[in-house]
Amino acid sequence: MLMSNSEIIVVTLEETLEAAAKFASASTWPACIYLQGDLGSGKTSFCQGLIAALGNTTTVTSPTYNLLQEYPVDSGMVYHMDLYRLNDPSELEYLGLPDLWQDQSIFLVEWPERGIGYLPEATHIITLDIDKTSSEDRRTIRIQTAD
Repeated sequence: MLMSNSEIIVVTLEETLEAAAKFASASTWPACIYLQGDLGSGKTSFCQGLIAALGNTTTVTSPTYNLLQEYPVDSGMVYHMDLYRLNDPSELEYLGLPDLWQDQSIFLVEWPERGIGYLPEATHIITLDIDKTSSEDRRTIRIQTAD
């Protein structure tokens, strides 16, 4: 089981989705999960695996242009945010995040550093790093419980 304060190396998309599913099975509600990593590191893929593992069967896409996508799951609601195109953190004010933050919510936030001051504090920080020295498509996924 993929737990907090651990890391795993993945090579395929399937391994990324499986790692996310393992993390989802150990998650507690509510949760605000910050996902960090370069473009193409697998943040959205990890979100896809986590949301699917929680029971959503719809297609999960990156909410880059609309900032927020909602996914009902078996135990509540997942709010997936991609803040890459955010010009100013104050733009998050219009999303009504405090109203969405409830006992049965999970926030998945890609590029959280662009929303500083307007996001709930992280419960977990997931960092995805691409190994640029490997000939494989190797990534390291690090999961930390936020302090």
